[in-house]
Amino acid sequence: MAIPASGLMTREWPDPVPARIGFEEWAELFETIPDELIQRFHYFPPNQEQWSLYLFPPQTFAIYGCRHLRRLKFDNSLAALRMWGFVQNETERLFRARQTGRHVVACMGDLGALPVIVNSFPGCVAFYPDCIWWTPFVMESQVLFDAAAEQGIPEATCFSRAALGAFAKHSYFPDPDLVIAATGASCDDYSGVEQLAARHAREMLWVESPLRRSCGGVEPPTVEFLVSEYRRVVERLERLTGHRLSEEELRRGVARANRVRQAVAQLRQLAYGAGVLPALEMMVIEFGNLHFYSDIGEWTAVVEHLLVTARARADAGQRVVAEDALRIVWVTPPADPLLLCYLEDRGGRVVGTEFVINQALAPIDETKPGLEAIACSFMAASLIGTSRQRAELVLRQASERNAEGVLISGILGGSHCAMEARLIADRVKAELDLPVLEFDVAKPGAEIDRQTRTRIDAFLELLRSRR
Repeated sequence: MAIPASGLMTREWPDPVPARIGFEEWAELFETIPDELIQRFHYFPPNQEQWSLYLFPPQTFAIYGCRHLRRLKFDNSLAALRMWGFVQNETERLFRARQTGRHVVACMGDLGALPVIVNSFPGCVAFYPDCIWWTPFVMESQVLFDAAAEQGIPEATCFSRAALGAFAKHSYFPDPDLVIAATGASCDDYSGVEQLAARHAREMLWVESPLRRSCGGVEPPTVEFLVSEYRRVVERLERLTGHRLSEEELRRGVARANRVRQAVAQLRQLAYGAGVLPALEMMVIEFGNLHFYSDIGEWTAVVEHLLVTARARADAGQRVVAEDALRIVWVTPPADPLLLCYLEDRGGRVVGTEFVINQALAPIDETKPGLEAIACSFMAASLIGTSRQRAELVLRQASERNAEGVLISGILGGSHCAMEARLIADRVKAELDLPVLEFDVAKPGAEIDRQTRTRIDAFLELLRSRR
């Protein structure tokens, strides 16, 4: 079974003084971890087979092509190492899911709601091909983008087009038993990716994401529509699995997802408030709310281990980023994770994020019927409303954390980046009088391009001059 965070034998390997360390330093540190401790971490609990071990250092994954890991800086806690091993292991885990008789279901487009339903079914594993968008950067490779181009998606399109390349390659994840694709009030580029991915899907179920019209609250007609769409999802999964889902099973699925969301909410408070975890690890943690990296049981244990570590650091007054670092709210997730490391290396600190996944961070009301509860939480989605509504998320965090600036990392050709960045920036400047840096993330490479480095450096100098 998954090892509770409170039961981890930290005396076997006490964490060193909190720090951000490089690739080679982790190799040396890993040598000090006892073999007995490594043997305790398995995916798909309560499975204890040797093939399910995942506590490995970044070097293991660099050998298999994740070259970018050599250039990143990592938190030096056992909990963070456990997280990286688990996340980097996901491709293997998905193929193991197929080998062990589980149903593999790809969810696309909605970023957070559909896996709650899928994971409520026994023997089902949900994942988002959407998250493949980091793979070209981690591997410093254009292979998936080239494959997407051959399928008809041009270069001036969101990096999420890598998912189409992965579908065409048939090697980054097993061919899903079912693809559930959300479209409508969502990323236009990714809707195009979904349509072309349908060529490679055994079966595709389309669901509609409705537009949120108001700035807050729940819109009953919209929620009712979402519930009807989710009923179609349940019916299709029942045919796939031969299992009739009960309301109690769905409620348990909601409770499991909520347990992770609540832990992540606490981690956000500790990391962005007390500086106890780096921005890179926090981005990985936040995106875990989408599909729990294809194993909700073990991911829950990983997140709770991180939470124990973060609390211990906060109680001891230990930080991994300097208290006087420049406070930044980061808008739109950077496809190149090296950007987060660079910001911290240059004296910045992330104190808030709007990574287009607000719907996956929002708590689910467990007092409501299962599908209604999931629908209501999805109404908090970042991309189903106006840019003004999304800007409110940025303004609130910037105010709460006393941010000194806002950084918006866009995507060349990304339909929700082209104009939205300027609209958000204008509101931040007008209402909070904060400097804003906007830039498009460059294509994958071994390092950040000189122009972007120069612009980040100049932005941080501007913030320092305002103190």
